[in-house]
Amino acid sequence: MINNDLKTQIISLLQSSISKHLSYDEICHILELGKADKRQLKEILSYLLKSNTITKSKHGYAFPNKRAVKPSSPLSPRLIEGILDATPLSRNLSFAFVKTPDGDFYVDAEDTLDAYHGDSVLIEPYFKRGKADYCQIRKLVKRANEALAGDVQYRDGKCYFVCSNPKIHNWFDVMDPDPELDGMKVILSVTNWGNRQLSKQPVGRITEVLGKSGNPEVEVLAVIRQYQLPLEFPEAVVKELEQFAAFQDGDPSKVLEDSELKRRKDLRNLFTFTIDPASAKDFDDAISIINTSQGWQLYVHIADVAHYVKIGSHLFDEAVKRGNSYYFPKRVIPMLPELISNRLCSLRPEEDKLCMTVFTEFDRKGKITKQSMFESIIRSDFRLAYHEVDELFEGRECNFPEELRNALHQSRMLSKLMTARRMEAGYIFFDLPEIEYEYDEEGFIHQFNLAEETDSHKLIENFMLIANEFVAKKLISIAPNSLYRIHEDPDVRKLDKLATLVENYGLFLRRDLDLNKSLQELLYSMPSKDYHIVFDRMILRSLKKAKYSSEHIRHFGLAIEDYTHFTSPIRRLCDLVVHHLCKVHIIKSSGIKLSQEQIKHYAEVASEKEIVADESERDVQRVYNLTYMKNKIGQTYHGIVISISSSSLIIRLEEIPITGVYKLVSDRNGRWRFQDQEMRVLNDKTSYYYQLMDKVKVQIMQVSDDIYLELSQDKDAHQHIYQKVPMTRQSQKQRSNEKRKRINQIRTGRKK
Repeated sequence: MINNDLKTQIISLLQSSISKHLSYDEICHILELGKADKRQLKEILSYLLKSNTITKSKHGYAFPNKRAVKPSSPLSPRLIEGILDATPLSRNLSFAFVKTPDGDFYVDAEDTLDAYHGDSVLIEPYFKRGKADYCQIRKLVKRANEALAGDVQYRDGKCYFVCSNPKIHNWFDVMDPDPELDGMKVILSVTNWGNRQLSKQPVGRITEVLGKSGNPEVEVLAVIRQYQLPLEFPEAVVKELEQFAAFQDGDPSKVLEDSELKRRKDLRNLFTFTIDPASAKDFDDAISIINTSQGWQLYVHIADVAHYVKIGSHLFDEAVKRGNSYYFPKRVIPMLPELISNRLCSLRPEEDKLCMTVFTEFDRKGKITKQSMFESIIRSDFRLAYHEVDELFEGRECNFPEELRNALHQSRMLSKLMTARRMEAGYIFFDLPEIEYEYDEEGFIHQFNLAEETDSHKLIENFMLIANEFVAKKLISIAPNSLYRIHEDPDVRKLDKLATLVENYGLFLRRDLDLNKSLQELLYSMPSKDYHIVFDRMILRSLKKAKYSSEHIRHFGLAIEDYTHFTSPIRRLCDLVVHHLCKVHIIKSSGIKLSQEQIKHYAEVASEKEIVADESERDVQRVYNLTYMKNKIGQTYHGIVISISSSSLIIRLEEIPITGVYKLVSDRNGRWRFQDQEMRVLNDKTSYYYQLMDKVKVQIMQVSDDIYLELSQDKDAHQHIYQKVPMTRQSQKQRSNEKRKRINQIRTGRKK
């Protein structure tokens, strides 16, 4: 029995489609058909073919003599919205990708219209076996940027603008050029985005001169302008701060009623300390610990920012706009004004401060026996930096008083028990130290260091996890709506690709274990630091990105079922919102109840702004790296191959924790063949090859949009850490023949 409604939908779809043909999978996806309808679809398509209503070719189904609709015709209802990722175009490749909720679609450079990296676009999608395949961009929805930061360059008497973001891959013509601006960092307002099909360059007008390119402060300012980050607070926020003008020297009694102080639990006599980076000024968490006969009592004190930043206030609205604080070398763009973030709420030593405290009792095995939350007033005794605490733990000389020494040693003991429990639960730990900068007197980078995760870092992380998990569990049980920090399970296809890759380097990803345990085992099985340098990031990239959500989903990476962010309300929107939820639902002291729609909005903003923070901070790091390495051209370093593509090797330098690029086209030994599954390149002419973890000797040849390297021609300088020899075309053919022979033998045996 033919479903006439579905038949009508199919006919209408084929008539309105911009493309000539639609495949079976594309029809299923566009009409969002279930299993039953898919069975009907085959029957209907067969009926329409027999009645000559439609035709079929290797490209799919269509109407007879159907022509593609002209671009000027109304847009097809099957178009979907996505974000253009022009990273490949910036690497001189002829394609890009469009990221959509339905997957990532390949798009040829000729089909991108005048869209640029980050732009929102409407695409006509094409699917293969029900999965995203390729697309054509049909319409620009919204520009990511109307103004760009970059450099002015004069070439052959003509003025060009080169965007600081290499993913904006075209140069722009400059209107009303000024030769004195050559080599300056500027803001360009784009007046015409050009036309790729007609080879017309985009054009813009310089609206602001930031300063000389290469100056660290100018480069950071350019990134801030590029991401449109706010440097000043609106007048309404500044005016609202006047209510705290009486605040001085950290004494909350100057801005609080006595009744507020009396109703809180007074913990000012409890020994308390903070541990933060040496450069930090906003201290939003403090610790107190008591060693008991049964185990430990742990107090995690978090600055009560929600007491001062009320929902509906200008301060709160501005926090929602900013989403989080932005941390750059020697500069911070805070989510909240300095009076709030660095003074009123910062848990500075010898100052009375209002807090939300999570109290936890542990037994001697580190198991939680009791937990609660309450509003408190504390007075921190010591402000400590991570390196100071590590000096104590390493047995080096330090002048800490006995009470502080005991508290830190007890904290370390408890933290180690918590780490063991977390690892047993499936927590996935990556050895990915961050880069730290040291500056000279003029503000230029003097030295690079790697910030390893030490016992002091683990101590704070463990204690914050305890508070975050408790708050999440409590809100789930009593609040109708909440905000979570989630990390979805990995994509199976990405893990399959990862498993194939690591097996080529002597590693093995087991699939018969719990997935968390499998990844743990893979990380633990790596025999040396070189393996971690290369594969830790690859494993991390095979996982999904953590985000904020109003939906309750487990955190895969932490192996925690119920998780949120509560411990950094000075610098993260999510934490501030969660504090308000705690006041309403857990403490029941005050506040406004938030709807599901409001919480969903805050989650989306927090996730979006976190991405902006990550990208902008990464861009600043790239700029600083390039500035530093411009003075190193011609110098020789040792390196390790951390990634390979069909066109280049990505090499991490050993002497400086910076990566550079070696372009294979510059090699004089002939053409290189890329083996995708092994991530290896092989020279068929010489049988020479490069693979992951290879140790090489390189020279800095050029620093422009990236750091470009030249490989030493000394073969002795090239070392294969992993000695598995790649197959040549001949050995591949031989293995295929052997496999075919074995299959025939099996078949013959079965026949007998």
